Amino acid sequence: MKIGDKVSVLDDDLCGIVTHINDNLITFESTEGFSYQYPKSQLVCLTDELKNNINLHFLKDKEPIGTVHPKLNPKKPPVFDLHIDKLLKNHRHLSPGQKLSIQLKEVESILNRFKRQHYRELVLIHGQGKGVLRKEIEKILRHKGFEYTDASYRQYGDGAILVLK
Repeated sequence: MKIGDKVSVLDDDLCGIVTHINDNLITFESTEGFSYQYPKSQLVCLTDELKNNINLHFLKDKEPIGTVHPKLNPKKPPVFDLHIDKLLKNHRHLSPGQKLSIQLKEVESILNRFKRQHYRELVLIHGQGKGVLRKEIEKILRHKGFEYTDASYRQYGDGAILVLK
């Protein structure tokens, strides 16, 4: 394994690009922009065939949306856009309820990974609309014990929540 290789965790639904190697400890950046460290024995290097089947939707040279590594940029929280067209390419056939369900599952996934990270806050962009998604996100945040507030109006308008650990 070397820096730049695409890897996947054996017993978890995580994959990404290797960013640092320290003896047997491998650090990689996931498709969501989070940094993870695993022993080399718990990772598998992806072959070209596997790489084509796994959605690694960021480029190595390009900074991902949310880089969760305190040495890289601890002042900038990761930002996640929950607009359905950012989560799915083909969503026209889905009902509003199905779209909401997909967005809320994404929120759950983000929050579960956020608990294990070094950042103290993150931004969830829900957009402006009827407020259904925002209300559901707030329910999840309250249920999981997260504090939250409106994100920067200057940056996101009325369409984002700042989540605090």
